[in-house]
Amino acid sequence: MRILPFLFLLAVFCLSADSAFAAPVAAAISAVAGLLSAGGFAASVIKLAFGFALQYGVSLIEKARAKKRQGAVEARGVTIEVRMGDDQPASFVVGTYATAGIRKYIGTWGQAGKTPNAYLTDVVELSCIPHPGLAGIWIDDTKGMILWNEPHADGRGFPIQEFRVDGKDFAWVRFVDGTQTVADPWLIERFGSHPERPFKATMIGRGIAYAVVTFRYNTEKFGGLPACLFEMLPMPLYDLRKDSTNGGSGAQRWNDPSTWEPSDNNVVVEYNLIRGIYYGDEWIFGGQNLAAFRLPASNWIAGANECDRLVDRAGGGQEKQFRCGYEIRLDMEPLSVIDDISQGCNARLAEVGGVFKTLVGAPGAAVYSFTDDDILVTEDQSFEPFPALSETHNGIEATYPEPSEKWATKDAPPRYSSTLEADDGNRRLVTGVEFPAVPFGRQVQTLMKAMIEEERRFRTHLFHLPPDAFPLEPNDAVSWTSSRNGYANKKFLVIRVLGKLTFNQLVVLKEFDPSDYSWSGTDELPTDIGWLGPIEPPAQPMYGWQVVPANLLDDAGNPRRPSMRVSCDPDQDDVRQVHVQVRLKASAAVVFDGIIAYGAPHSWILNGTFLPATTYQARGKFIPFSTRKTDWGAWLDVTTDNVRLNEDDVYLPGVIEDLQDFTEEATDWLRDGVRDLITEQQRMARLIAEQDLVNFSDKQELRRELVSRAGDITAGYSEAIIVATGPGSALAKRVQVIEVTIPTLATASVVDAIAARVTATEGNVSSLAGRTTTIENELPNKASVTALDSLTTTVNQQGGTLDAYGLRIDSIEVALPGKASVSAVNSLDARVTNNEGSISAQANSISSLFAALGGNSAALNIRASVLATPSGYAARYGIEARTGGAGTYRSAAMYLDVPASTSSPTRIVFLADQLVIASGSNLKNPFIFQNGEATLNVANIGTVNAGLLQSTNGKTKIDLNNGTIEVFS
Repeated sequence: MRILPFLFLLAVFCLSADSAFAAPVAAAISAVAGLLSAGGFAASVIKLAFGFALQYGVSLIEKARAKKRQGAVEARGVTIEVRMGDDQPASFVVGTYATAGIRKYIGTWGQAGKTPNAYLTDVVELSCIPHPGLAGIWIDDTKGMILWNEPHADGRGFPIQEFRVDGKDFAWVRFVDGTQTVADPWLIERFGSHPERPFKATMIGRGIAYAVVTFRYNTEKFGGLPACLFEMLPMPLYDLRKDSTNGGSGAQRWNDPSTWEPSDNNVVVEYNLIRGIYYGDEWIFGGQNLAAFRLPASNWIAGANECDRLVDRAGGGQEKQFRCGYEIRLDMEPLSVIDDISQGCNARLAEVGGVFKTLVGAPGAAVYSFTDDDILVTEDQSFEPFPALSETHNGIEATYPEPSEKWATKDAPPRYSSTLEADDGNRRLVTGVEFPAVPFGRQVQTLMKAMIEEERRFRTHLFHLPPDAFPLEPNDAVSWTSSRNGYANKKFLVIRVLGKLTFNQLVVLKEFDPSDYSWSGTDELPTDIGWLGPIEPPAQPMYGWQVVPANLLDDAGNPRRPSMRVSCDPDQDDVRQVHVQVRLKASAAVVFDGIIAYGAPHSWILNGTFLPATTYQARGKFIPFSTRKTDWGAWLDVTTDNVRLNEDDVYLPGVIEDLQDFTEEATDWLRDGVRDLITEQQRMARLIAEQDLVNFSDKQELRRELVSRAGDITAGYSEAIIVATGPGSALAKRVQVIEVTIPTLATASVVDAIAARVTATEGNVSSLAGRTTTIENELPNKASVTALDSLTTTVNQQGGTLDAYGLRIDSIEVALPGKASVSAVNSLDARVTNNEGSISAQANSISSLFAALGGNSAALNIRASVLATPSGYAARYGIEARTGGAGTYRSAAMYLDVPASTSSPTRIVFLADQLVIASGSNLKNPFIFQNGEATLNVANIGTVNAGLLQSTNGKTKIDLNNGTIEVFS
């Protein structure tokens, strides 16, 4: 009964022994060697147990499954959730791998004058020893691209492209490599004065590599506290291939880490772990103080080169055959870590006499050959041609960390074989393997193929070889020719070797075929990468988007500003607002960016600043109540109406109305007033020749007359001298008339009148004196010419009013009846009036030219007027040139006006289609006012009060009222 427990313990020991190291196994075999020679029942049982144990740990699959049988509890694979607490074991990353790290500090902060907790900063330890940097980052389920060339100005870090919304960043990351000697200045600035959790100057983290991740509040991007996963660059390691003092070629040295280079080579990683990971002189993990001779350079260089050998990919191109990545926690067993990394390159690690050797992939050439005759028949032998059905496999499945799926554990494409299944009685016998240190899908398939093919090499032998086999070591290849087994130089791998006191060697051999380790791009099976990231509903497009010209109106309904009307479809669900953008079509510069409340009539005139007669493009998109996404509509062209600034925009209230009143009154004063005044003056002139004699009681008259006739032709001269008096009146007048006539053909006459008259009746006194000469020349119905020359003076007193008036008028009129007429008039008049002590003085000067032909006319009126009264003094001068006919006239006028009221401005008004002011004869830089715009090539101005300044080519626009400056390329 005591033999069974011993057998159990022996089996457990053999099963749990690490087959990669020969020393423990050799010790186990030595322990039972004596028992094997004891004979009897006990020896038979032990031999049976030892032979049974040979089936375990001799294949790559058995090595990979050993940990499962041992019930290992170590955490393996990528840590995708951040760890917290000081009880967490420190860790570091080798090769290409990712980690969520250990949170060391977290806090919120805000900018001055803004939301106090708008930002969250997370400080995460990524490595307990210095590390070169980050290769990438995952935030929640989004792979982020770090914009390393866009550091934030305040030092918070580098923005992440996927968390940039409309040009605004919401996530930044910064890496501290572990070589720091002082606490992070930025963290001290943000949290150094925190009342509960200050970030202190002593929080340096010497030798600790960490990341500082900062997030800005955004409910659309972050549903809660963001979870980060950091992809690490390979850390620098010692590569003996690059050390010219250790069998390699190069400047790397084991005792000078500054010469090391980043590597994810499996064998290079193993080498460093076995010799030991140090931070300065402080041991961190793995072996301690192992000398270089214990890891022979030729063996380890060969293994490293095999890892770096290029193999084909299915889609084209090549990559290194074997790479690795792993997060090593300091509470892990070093042998367990080395096992996982060795598994990633189908390596077998052996320790013989304190010397470590590795075998990567297929064994090399045979180092020992033997036949059946070399096997000691006097010693026990064991042969296992086939394993038990439970240990037979014809298919393999595997899992590995997939970087494209946020480093989650993923199933590799399984490898099944219908041929092998038929060999096994049409059974699918599948085994599963984990590759926690292989984040490369193609590599995992390579490993799976080699494992399952190597697994089918079932033949395993145990026997003794003679002393010449003493140099054999585990992982050596031997060649065996056996007539008994039908072998002809068949290759076997030495799994275990046990030296006997007789120098005979107990060996365990397993068959192999180098083709099991071959790989071609055609061997690669397709791998589906699942979607990883936020699942969002499709973006809603902008429906019914339209844009047409429109204008902003004033209270009177007059267009005041050019604009545009935008419209969209009604009855859209979950729409709160409409985002509208307008840009110049020529430059694509955005000139309007606004939000409009969504609602009836679903059409809006934009209240923006737009240029008249300019082509813009407008687009819009819906803004929902929820956080779902919407898309912009298309840019649509629209050309604004030619609505420009008018008097209401430039002048004070009432200025234009007053100017309009003035120009209307001044035009009447000049145009109509000239005609009225000339008519009145002509009437006054005729009074001289047509004095009324009815009211005179005594009248004396002297006449002379002389007439000559020849048929109907007459020539006559007459002269009348009249004097008359009556109650309160006296008159003296002389009239001379010369007239010649040819009836129906021609008439010419001259009338010269001189008169003086005084009147005094009922307190009213008047006096008139003057002379008028009228000359007329006519061809009836053909042509006529009239000339008038008149001088008139009057003085009148009526009650308390005294009026003195003087007039001179010269007038010429020429006409072709029904065809053309022309006239020229010059007049001067002056008047002084005393109205009960209120004295006023006024003088007028008029020059009027008029020509008419065929229904059209041209006129030029010049009038000057001065006025002096007790209430003020006024002066006005006006010139108008006017042409037209049939109700259509064109004119140009100028007015100089100094009104009597000091509250009214003095004015110089020009009314014309174009006003030009030039400096002397220099017409290269004139001032021109035309079509409502002033144009000046050169100006020297001190102070400018304006609303909008813009360049003539539209490249620069300064909106002084709104305080904006826009420059377009």
